[in-house]
Amino acid sequence: MKFAYFITSAGAALAYPGISNLIAELAKRQGAPTPPPVMIGDLAQRATTPVGNQVKNCLLGTGPCQNLTPKARVSMNYSSDKHSHHLQTYVTPPLGSLGCLQDTCCVWNYVQADLVKMFTNADGSCNAAARTAVRLGFHDAGAWSTSSGAGGADGSLVLSPDEINRSENNGLQNIRDQALALIAKYAVWGVGQLIWHNSCTMLQPSLTSDPTGLLPNTNSPAEQLIELFGNKTINFKDLIALIGAHTTAQQFFVDTTKAGQPLDSTPGVWDVAFYSEVLTPTPPSGVFRLPSDQALASDPETNPGFGVFSDPTSGQANWNAAYATAYVRLSLLGVNNINKLTDCTKVLPNPITTFPK
Repeated sequence: MKFAYFITSAGAALAYPGISNLIAELAKRQGAPTPPPVMIGDLAQRATTPVGNQVKNCLLGTGPCQNLTPKARVSMNYSSDKHSHHLQTYVTPPLGSLGCLQDTCCVWNYVQADLVKMFTNADGSCNAAARTAVRLGFHDAGAWSTSSGAGGADGSLVLSPDEINRSENNGLQNIRDQALALIAKYAVWGVGQLIWHNSCTMLQPSLTSDPTGLLPNTNSPAEQLIELFGNKTINFKDLIALIGAHTTAQQFFVDTTKAGQPLDSTPGVWDVAFYSEVLTPTPPSGVFRLPSDQALASDPETNPGFGVFSDPTSGQANWNAAYATAYVRLSLLGVNNINKLTDCTKVLPNPITTFPK
């Protein structure tokens, strides 16, 4: 069985040069230093492989968490723990050919092509399936804590027979069915599990349901949310970066009388409109505001992040960098063999940066 790990997020520039500046800005606005990153999984012992070092450096803010510019990908040349980057165009061998079978990443290029078709509208914007896929990834990986002893990014939300039926997972049933169909389609090529964590595929597939009570409640106050995520090794900076994914979200179950309302005015675009709109006294017409989002925007510990990410000049770039770091962490919660993952960045699709009018 083949598994792969894609280091990626929205955006096209290398993330790490701006991370230290972002942390400094958040610390200045908050009036206190940002907590140091906590290592996860087997990286808590040490990074023993090139991919392990990539992930560790990403989480520490000393290495990239994002892919490079369009039409080019990173190819790593390794010598001991040192590596250099050079750009190359990835030519995909035919599926099932000897060349494809010899390349762990090859089949994932075909998978990502199917995902692009599944997740985009005709103009390249995100569709409803893309929105629910982002939520699916979070609900699978986020069901973990430092004391849970189980759960996390193990695919149980797709593979378990009952976890998908919990009330907090309402609305994810269709995207789970689509995931199962893709798993079946590519199983013959060695793909044993496929879960969407913003283009991350995880090891450790599990048929056992994750523990309950580990996902956030939309009515929780800020201090409870900060504590809940802190127990997942996700600090306040990463928490505020992660909820920016609400830029593509719609709500259907918090208030059924307003089912389908988006959480910002541009639900088809991966942008930072969410942050500036949550800071306004009332949401734009037709936009739904979650009580938990309002609580975080109003809390003195987490409010500064909304200001940083809503800045019209630097907000998008800062959020791209922060979200990439935070989501790599989230997508690896509960994964204890990070050092054994394979870097398949080369097969990622090019980011879409403009849309037809």
